[in-house]
Amino acid sequence: MVSPLEVLGQMKFQWHWIASQAVAFLLLYLLMRKFAFAPIQQILREREERVRKAIEDAERQRAEMERLRSEYEQRLARIEEEARARLQEAMQQAYQARDALLAEARENAERMVQRAQEQIALEREKLMVELRDFVADLAIRIAEKVIERSLDRTAHHELIDDILEKELRRTTTH
Repeated sequence: MVSPLEVLGQMKFQWHWIASQAVAFLLLYLLMRKFAFAPIQQILREREERVRKAIEDAERQRAEMERLRSEYEQRLARIEEEARARLQEAMQQAYQARDALLAEARENAERMVQRAQEQIALEREKLMVELRDFVADLAIRIAEKVIERSLDRTAHHELIDDILEKELRRTTTH
């Protein structure tokens, strides 16, 4: 078996080549650091700042949306409450109007009944006056006939029947 040092010795390193490569790498690193790393870091910082601002804007917008949603819900609740109040007020007004109409109808019906009762009373009184006049007239005629002739009981009944029949005919023709 061959030792690692022997392998290195057989490879025949060229130290000047390794040194030039190291110097070139160091120069390339310094140039990259000055011209590439700084702008890349600047780009990364700017990108990080944009992302941070975008996140802040998103948070701000989310908070604004939450505020608007809350405001909308409050406004909606207020509108619903107003609608309920208006509906209840309209129903109350409708009930009051119904009660007023019922009371007015009841008063009208009572007035009509009162007028009808007054009419009936007037008609009854008129009929009573007519009946009294009729009975008085009948009594006067009967008395006249009785005075004109003195009748026995049978003739008296015939006379009354005759007068009643004539009066009935007279009242039915009018």
